[in-house]
Amino acid sequence: MSTSRSFLNLEPEAFGLSDAISHDLRTLDRLLGKILTAQGQSHLIDLARRLVQVDLADVPDVPEFRDPGLVRDLARAFTVLFQLLNVAEQKEIVRVNRSRGRDRRESIRDAIRQLRARGVTAETVQQSLREIEIIPTLTAHPTEAKRKAVLDKLNAIAVALANVHAPARLDEPLDAEGRSIAEAERLLIELWQTDEMRSTRLTVDEEIRNALYFFDRTILDVVPWLHEDVARALAETYPEASFDLPPILTFRSWVGGDRDGNPNVTPELTATALTQYRSAVLSRYVANAEVLRRELTLSSRLVPFDDELQASIASDLASLPYSEISRTRYREEPYVLKCLAIEMRLRGMQDAGDPTAGPGYDSPDELLADLRLIQRSLARHFAGPVAADGRLAHFIRQVELFGFHLAALDVRQHSDEHAAALELIFVAAGVDDQPRYRDLSEEEKLARLRAELRNPRPLLPNGHPVGETVRRVLEVFHVIRRAHRDYGPACLQAYIVSMTHGVSDLLEVLVLAKEAGLSGAFDVVPLFETIDDLHRAESLTRDLLSLPEYAEHLRLRGQRQEIMLGYSDSSKDGGFLAANAALHQALADLARIEHDTGIPLRIFHGRGGTVGRGGGRANRAILSQPAGSFKGRIRFTEQGEVISFRYSMPPIAHRHLEQIVGAALLAMHPAPVAPDADAPDARYSATLARLADASRHTYRSLVYENPDFWTYYTRATPIEHISLLPIASRPVFRPGKALADISALRAIPWNFAWVQNRATLVGWYGLGRALADHLETPDGRAELQAMAKEWPFFQTLLANAQLELARAHLPTAQSYATGHDEPAVAAVHQTIADEYARARSAVLTITRQHDLLDEAEVVRRTIRFRNPAVVPLSLMQMSLMRRWGTLTEEEQAGPWREAMLQTIAGLAAAMQSTG
Repeated sequence: MSTSRSFLNLEPEAFGLSDAISHDLRTLDRLLGKILTAQGQSHLIDLARRLVQVDLADVPDVPEFRDPGLVRDLARAFTVLFQLLNVAEQKEIVRVNRSRGRDRRESIRDAIRQLRARGVTAETVQQSLREIEIIPTLTAHPTEAKRKAVLDKLNAIAVALANVHAPARLDEPLDAEGRSIAEAERLLIELWQTDEMRSTRLTVDEEIRNALYFFDRTILDVVPWLHEDVARALAETYPEASFDLPPILTFRSWVGGDRDGNPNVTPELTATALTQYRSAVLSRYVANAEVLRRELTLSSRLVPFDDELQASIASDLASLPYSEISRTRYREEPYVLKCLAIEMRLRGMQDAGDPTAGPGYDSPDELLADLRLIQRSLARHFAGPVAADGRLAHFIRQVELFGFHLAALDVRQHSDEHAAALELIFVAAGVDDQPRYRDLSEEEKLARLRAELRNPRPLLPNGHPVGETVRRVLEVFHVIRRAHRDYGPACLQAYIVSMTHGVSDLLEVLVLAKEAGLSGAFDVVPLFETIDDLHRAESLTRDLLSLPEYAEHLRLRGQRQEIMLGYSDSSKDGGFLAANAALHQALADLARIEHDTGIPLRIFHGRGGTVGRGGGRANRAILSQPAGSFKGRIRFTEQGEVISFRYSMPPIAHRHLEQIVGAALLAMHPAPVAPDADAPDARYSATLARLADASRHTYRSLVYENPDFWTYYTRATPIEHISLLPIASRPVFRPGKALADISALRAIPWNFAWVQNRATLVGWYGLGRALADHLETPDGRAELQAMAKEWPFFQTLLANAQLELARAHLPTAQSYATGHDEPAVAAVHQTIADEYARARSAVLTITRQHDLLDEAEVVRRTIRFRNPAVVPLSLMQMSLMRRWGTLTEEEQAGPWREAMLQTIAGLAAAMQSTG
């Protein structure tokens, strides 16, 4: 019988990691090795340890790589290892933050104490609470490589690890020692024997269920916690004042509504999504009512209760189908009777045919009225803590925040789809005798659309036959109308227009909405995605707001406008620095519009997971916006693996959201500056513009103008294979396109491929040349160093670039580029390597550091600890890529495909990001 041993014999202490996480990492490494041995796969341990020692400068031929099954199993072992390391890191984040207690930095308490220190009055804080709107928005962007079954097991392992040194619970046996490690081992066996890869591509239905998983697991509870944090911090910091705390943090979703380039998101599935969101939140409320019924057993023989509650119960008894047992058993337990009434009404909303259910609530306000009736009675009769804290208060806050819709669903569609549908509608309506609308100039389109908005008659008679193109677009509006009728307008509030290039792109949506009887029913949100569109955002928005027809729409929407800024396509278009500069300038430009027009603007940031798609610390991004541009209203997307990292564990979600709420409060009331000091945005804007232009030129010279670049990209990254990964319902390429050039490729796989080959190019390329050239100008070094010291935007930009430069591993990227006969591939890689060296040197010079991430030591040590274990996955993937062209189509669809996909999933886990 084989003796078990650890998988890689990890020594995290040698890299300077803390004792606590080192213990967890060694424990997990040992458990993985033990399980592999017990599963008869100890040969994987020997091969893994050999590969970890490989020098990438002299990549060997590994005979074992000729066996696709062995490669798949070895890649799975490394995938599981990195998943376990990620779990340990999350647990460490929780441990460190809990060890800091209520004095931890970047908490809500910390932010509110800073407001008081800055002289912000209670009255001003109250006004800010009325204005603040923080709206994370979940998307189904295809960047999560883990199945939900895998997430469940990993989270359970984290819990078992956390319990290793915790005192035994009262629901455990007396001899509980060692049970947590045994539980972790059992879970790890289950994880090893669970198929890592989905057998088929995700459907939209499954994506909807995945989103609901995170709402149920964390969001429904954590968001009320955040509001409770705010209430406690206000009471502690401003004890002389009382506050009204409205909802300041709510969630929305794109899952089931985002149809941009995804033909699988049909109108029927959008309707299904709305129904499932409602069903999920009602199920939670029914469960809450059941728990309250068991808890609030206070007897009227021992304590009085309010007359208004007694009158309400009498009405319930006359109108609801209480059982005779309930009427008798609980006649002296009024809160139980009221909770039963609440439960019956909620069940009536779930299933009108249920004989035990009652008539449902017409609105969340009616449910809140019942809950607050209980709360008032408890508070007046010696049960203040029961009323103010605990499950009842938590339930009330949930209803305030999530209503009966859980999360408002957005619809997103590409502007071309609306134009194509309207072109056919104009022909069917007799406005045109042939399809010609899309050939009109922008001025001609606007004249046509404005005339239609002023005309009260519909374009098409009711029931007029339409083709599939028109039906697909119009039916979405009919779904919205029915949803508003059945569920209320809160369930869907925004329609986002991708690739907004002109005002006509937005008026087209208003015309289509008018056709469906939905004028003023939802916000129409332009999405500015390319760098050129970001530069035009101010002028286009001003033109839009100046139109009388749009002014009428805004009047119906409460005189508020939302603008979405795209991070992914702008970065793919012009590179990291140019995209960030364009986004920063757009924020300043849009702030001027709000100042000039008085129309409140809410900015919606389309942030991705990686730095190249707007990733990074969201709280720092808020604090680094242009001075005076942040008014407390913000939306941002949460995508793919970012969702599972931030929302799988309640305390991680709590930390993520408290940092955002705290940053928002501080950004609304920045620290005072000297009255004669120029804001950094004004002082350095010209320099930033020059840097952005130089960076964009460098980036586009490589990516769009170098004729050998596409050859390099398809040879030296696994982009050809990423499209095989069944992680989302949305295609990797735009409809009707193929793997022919970068224009057909979506931003997510574009980033994903650079993460896989360890170049992380999208997070830094072009930055080096721009900074290096400016450093050589007179006073250039002093200016850039001053920018890094004084300007939060530039600090955040450099911090994000540092992270991607540190995560990059150029020896690995070079190995991907070698082994090809084309000299062009090697030449392009050398261009990339030279720019990397420039970027690294310039960043270190400007930040005055000896090494990257000197000021983020834990992150730097963690990257260095991980790097050797990433190498075997890269070696396996490179071997598979080079063998791929020699395989038959049948072989490519069998074990070799499984092996390739497993290396992609493994590297995603190792790098903690995909696209």
